[in-house]
Amino acid sequence: MDARVSPPTPVIVAEGPPTEGSLRNQLRAQRANAYLRRRLGNGAALLSSELLGWAAAAALTNTLLARWGFTPLPWAWLEVLLLIYAVVASLRVQPGWGLGAVTELERMVTLAALLVLMLTLGLALTEQGWAAVRSGALLLGLGLPAVLLARNLAKRVLVRSGLWGVPVVVYGAALTGQQVVTALQAEAGLGYHPVAVFDDNAALHGTEVSGVPVLGHTNLWTQAAPIAIVAMPGVARTRLVDLLDGPLSVYRSVILIPDLFEMQSLWVQARDLGGLLGLEITHNLADPLARRLKRGIDLLAVTLTLPLWLPLCGLIALLIWLEDRAKPLFLQRRTGLGGETFDTWKFRTMLPDAEEVLARRLAEDPALNAEWQAHFKLKNDPRITRIGGLLRKTSLDELPQLVNVLRGEMALVGPRPLPLYHLEELPLSVQQLRREVRPGMTGLWQVSGRSDAGNEGMVRLDPYYVRNWSVWLDIVILLRTVKAVLRSAGAY
Repeated sequence: MDARVSPPTPVIVAEGPPTEGSLRNQLRAQRANAYLRRRLGNGAALLSSELLGWAAAAALTNTLLARWGFTPLPWAWLEVLLLIYAVVASLRVQPGWGLGAVTELERMVTLAALLVLMLTLGLALTEQGWAAVRSGALLLGLGLPAVLLARNLAKRVLVRSGLWGVPVVVYGAALTGQQVVTALQAEAGLGYHPVAVFDDNAALHGTEVSGVPVLGHTNLWTQAAPIAIVAMPGVARTRLVDLLDGPLSVYRSVILIPDLFEMQSLWVQARDLGGLLGLEITHNLADPLARRLKRGIDLLAVTLTLPLWLPLCGLIALLIWLEDRAKPLFLQRRTGLGGETFDTWKFRTMLPDAEEVLARRLAEDPALNAEWQAHFKLKNDPRITRIGGLLRKTSLDELPQLVNVLRGEMALVGPRPLPLYHLEELPLSVQQLRREVRPGMTGLWQVSGRSDAGNEGMVRLDPYYVRNWSVWLDIVILLRTVKAVLRSAGAY
């Protein structure tokens, strides 16, 4: 799916600091009007869908309360709730261009919870007393999934129709600029669509960065986009100031990519320190309370869902045993928190003599051996049983790892548990970061192509998770895990 926004044709560029003139004013007014229309249109579409979600949840809440013999929520109060939501959401999350999934989820959940809390307290102090707590909890339980689903569906429609987001230009076509363009194209939901690149290297002029044309020198500017991203982390301070006061002053917003690679990117806040710009970086996992919260959520989730997954485990174990009359569980040593090793619980998906079969096939087939050395997995693995293939495709073979979670050896979300030989293939810095957290049943690596991401994916994604951990990040990963499992992306 190509969600890029095409720039006006032709893309008019100018050189040097923008000066007053009819052409510049005409282009600026043109771009401002287009930006405003797109922003209002995207925001209105998302807000309308969210209000419909809330209205449907409120109607269902009152229907259930009436059926159970309780007092329904007054519609007058609900209308006020929707009005307040519309105002606050318009300021905080609409249309949400540039908001990552984690930040967007945090804002949506916080807003919904605060508004329902206000409604509950108001009803408790006036009409319904403490019975309002029950009604408010039901409304939140139904409303939050409804509004998140409605927003997601509306955004998908906008993306697929090419109406979502805003064009941006990127200053810098070197490695950082290439990474920015690639990242924005991969995350269409961010709403930033690169349409042009500028760079000081004349050899790159006329070329493309992931399909985006490099139009010329960084002294150039264009009204083809209202937002510019400066991906030149090594640029001198004086040069950057000249750019900001010169060609970059045309743009409504300018995003600077700092020379702070391999640092936390979530939960970074700007601080004004007596006229100096400071960036406050929070390392959540360094907080003992945060670690206990993560562990507590894992225990609560696994315990509450035990009546669902325990019988399913019993059924799967029986099917595995019936296929070859061998034990259904497979235990393998993995490296966990602090470098300690433990046995992961998995359903057996391979033949009882799997290692002998593997050694024989690797010796016979050089291509198969090369694939194994690269990924430690095989797409057409001769060891896998019939039921095992189904379990792997649906990831149900990892269901017994819930026992590891209960025992405190694993978490629901975290880096993938690796055997020692595989862990030692990763850079030492990555190994050290992985040892700071419990390995997870799912994680960023698993929902980012899983086996398709390879070792490079682990090197990039595992440190990101450890540095940027939060409850919201875990929730986003869990939601994406469901999506990845349903699509069976990269599972083998």
